[in-house]
Amino acid sequence: MKLAGKVALVTGAAGGIGAATARLLASEGAHVICADLARAGAEALAGELGERGEAALLDVASRDDWDRLAAAIGKRHGRLDVLVNNAGISGMGDLDSIDAAFWERFQRINGDSIFHSVQTMASLLRASGHASVVNVGSLLALRANPALPAYCASKASLRAQTKAYALHFAQGGDYVRVNAVHPGSTLTPMMEANLGESEEERAANYARRVALHPLGAATGRIVLPEDVAKAVLFLACEDSAFITGIDLPVDGGASL
Repeated sequence: MKLAGKVALVTGAAGGIGAATARLLASEGAHVICADLARAGAEALAGELGERGEAALLDVASRDDWDRLAAAIGKRHGRLDVLVNNAGISGMGDLDSIDAAFWERFQRINGDSIFHSVQTMASLLRASGHASVVNVGSLLALRANPALPAYCASKASLRAQTKAYALHFAQGGDYVRVNAVHPGSTLTPMMEANLGESEEERAANYARRVALHPLGAATGRIVLPEDVAKAVLFLACEDSAFITGIDLPVDGGASL
């Protein structure tokens, strides 16, 4: 097993990419802390994972929540080997239609949360001796979309922080690697709910999303949560032992 005996924290673990990642890390031997604002979802997943799972209530935009979680992990485990920052929000709204509150909410949840996460967990990551942080970004951190400036900016912040923290740990002599995975359109429950009401509308919207990904023509599908989870696993384990600060698109070539 690639993560036997490791302690991992996955945020946004109650569904979609987070749930797929938590399941995969646990299947590779990790003890996974399933953190989410949806307590019931986190507890259900932790129960599914059995002795390799535990649940944690976490609002990633709250520094107090991060401080409490770091203290709890330190008391129970003494270290953190894998940190997966997956929790985030999405939403449409161009420059003329959004307001300051809309903008600030995206920055707090998608961008500022990465700072709070890595800073509060830094001592536990250092205690690991070889830790990995994987930040789940977006294709839109690599290629902007005028309909989603708040989302683009927040994920661009995540991308820049990834590189800054990778250098910070490495240049400080700490074996803590920090990398980013950037999914394209991913078939999560959140995305499925936004495809439309009628079968015709849903099929047309799905086809448009498939067409955004060059590999979509070959596979007939968009990104699956499991595709992203496998990329996270690669960056979390020893297979990527000399890799830090990279952007790994999981987008079927859409960022090319």
